[in-house]
Amino acid sequence: MNTIKRTEYCVNETITQKSAEQSVDMEMNLPDYCADIQNILQCFAFANVTSGSVSEGIIKIEGTILVRVLYLNEGEIYSYEQSEPFSKRIENDNYDIGAVMSLNTALQYINCRATGSRKIEVHGAFHIDVKISACRTASVIDEIDEKHIQVNKDTLSACTACANASVTANVNQIVDIGTDKPPMSSIIRTTSTPYIVETKQVGGKILIKAEIKIKTLYKSENASVEYVENTLPLSQIMDIEGMDENSTVDIKIRLSSVDITIKPSALGNMSLLDISVGAMINACAYNCIDFPVVKDAYSTEYACDCTFKEVCVDRIVTTLSKSYMHEFESDAISDIATVIDVWCDDINTVANLNNHDLILSGSFKAYVLYEDINGVLNLKSKQTEFSFSEPIEDVSQIKCYPEGIILGTDYMIAENHLNLRTDIKISAVVFESKMQKVIDEINLSENPIEKPAAIYIYYAKKQEKLWKIARKFHTTVARIMKDNDMENDEMESDMPLIISD
Repeated sequence: MNTIKRTEYCVNETITQKSAEQSVDMEMNLPDYCADIQNILQCFAFANVTSGSVSEGIIKIEGTILVRVLYLNEGEIYSYEQSEPFSKRIENDNYDIGAVMSLNTALQYINCRATGSRKIEVHGAFHIDVKISACRTASVIDEIDEKHIQVNKDTLSACTACANASVTANVNQIVDIGTDKPPMSSIIRTTSTPYIVETKQVGGKILIKAEIKIKTLYKSENASVEYVENTLPLSQIMDIEGMDENSTVDIKIRLSSVDITIKPSALGNMSLLDISVGAMINACAYNCIDFPVVKDAYSTEYACDCTFKEVCVDRIVTTLSKSYMHEFESDAISDIATVIDVWCDDINTVANLNNHDLILSGSFKAYVLYEDINGVLNLKSKQTEFSFSEPIEDVSQIKCYPEGIILGTDYMIAENHLNLRTDIKISAVVFESKMQKVIDEINLSENPIEKPAAIYIYYAKKQEKLWKIARKFHTTVARIMKDNDMENDEMESDMPLIISD
């Protein structure tokens, strides 16, 4: 039938979704300038992906694993860290040119033990989650230009990834901790958090303004433990071919390296921090189109056979970038004298749908470094769960991969614990994943339909659709509405209808 018209559209399809485990097996030998180990407080591990590529048959991931150990010697806290590169190969059967890959790492576990006064064995594992999406072209019937064929149409919205771009950015800055802080002797630990402040789209370019919040815990020259906080600006212009002002852009920033060293000031005081940060910025642009589809069709003159198919399209419901405050209590600490530092990491976030609410939930680990009433340093940790809700329009199924970051944590000392408040920022693009049954093919018989009567009386039920009735009797919805003096195409009550040819 040459009167059938089709519309082509693009749909995002996940062609590969795999998980792999990256083990951590490291032997750390403390250099001569480090103090001996008397007691290990805590071991931490961080995985930084520096590159990821996909080709036919293989997914290649490169990165580094940083292990940091906090330990005590004669009541003083010390830190030693060591990094090792890793390379992971994952078999990949599905591959499309132009496919988009997203990576996420999560710490599974990390353990360490001192095998001597200057040796540490570390064992652990990370999960590496890989998702590869490709843009596929499909078509649907949007019009049948035949007078005797009645069509029932709907409008679908399809949002597809039109472009993906990645860039590496470096930030270098020397900052002075100021005169209100004692000079530094050694760095104990750092926390580095990148977040987006503002974006602006112009043609095929996007201007990204971000900040990197860095908290540095250090030991001063008089052995006290102090911390300083610095914020580094990051600006980047990215070219994204196929993006325009109406595109929705999902931007993710990952830190691939953080190097902080202590330097003397012009006065000779060890009060300068030389900060060097490497960041990987990934931007994925989505374009959305609305197009008509024929859900059902029939002929008023000929018998016809329709072949149906189900199509799946993703529509952007909303974009989210919001901060939430999560309040919780630490585990019991009965002998606390002074809180030295509080921080949180290892955050993970998931999204679910509950009626008309988007539920954002997850967990993270909180750490409290404190001095007890006997002057001994201790470190307590606690896994805590959070949940926030956001109203969302009426949708049946969502597709959402939220990203959560921790902007900061403050505390109040209670009788035998700490009351903690953590500022969590969650960013996400929320899609409605919609399945629609549509006509794929329609075949007409050469023989006209035999109609034994010119007029029928049909007893219709409340909420029955006139389309279904018209299809049954090979007439039109407009004719039924005219013959029965109706204004709506759905029955408002039980009543008989006159059905004429």
